[in-house]
Amino acid sequence: MGKAQASYGDLFLVDYNIKINVSTENDSIYLSLIMTSASQQMTDDPKLLLRLMDDTVISLDGRLISSTSKSDGAFMIGNIAVASNHFITEAKFPIAREQVESLSKGVKKLRLNTSPKYHEKEWRKDKIGKKLYEKYKESSANSFEDGF
Repeated sequence: MGKAQASYGDLFLVDYNIKINVSTENDSIYLSLIMTSASQQMTDDPKLLLRLMDDTVISLDGRLISSTSKSDGAFMIGNIAVASNHFITEAKFPIAREQVESLSKGVKKLRLNTSPKYHEKEWRKDKIGKKLYEKYKESSANSFEDGF
C-alpha cells in the first residue's frame, strides 16, 4: 500500500489540524482525512469538495472510519481551569486516478461537511494538491504489479 500525505491547520491545536493521505489499496485509490478539532467533527456521511486552481470541482462521498473524543486534561486561565477536549475523526473517500492526477493543477479551496457547521479552507497558492499528487506518483511507482 502506497501512501502520500499533506496537512494543514494549527500546529498546537488551538482550533484544528487536518491530515490528508492518498493511499492505494489493491486497485483502488482513497483520500483519507484525519481531522483533530476542539469544536468540529466529521458527520456520519462525510462529503468533501475540492476546488482546483482552474475552478474545476472534485466532489467526493466518503465513509466515516472512526470518531473519538479525547481529553488532554485542563489548563489554567487565572483561577479558572479550562478543559482541553478535542475530537478526532477519520474518513475515507474513494477517488478516481484521473481525479488524483487533476490535483497536480493545485487546490485552492477545500470544504468538508462537519458538525456543527462545515469546515472550509481557502488558499491563494496551492498548499496540498501538487504535494499530494507528487507523493502519489512516487508511492504508486512501487505498486504490486511493477516489475512483475
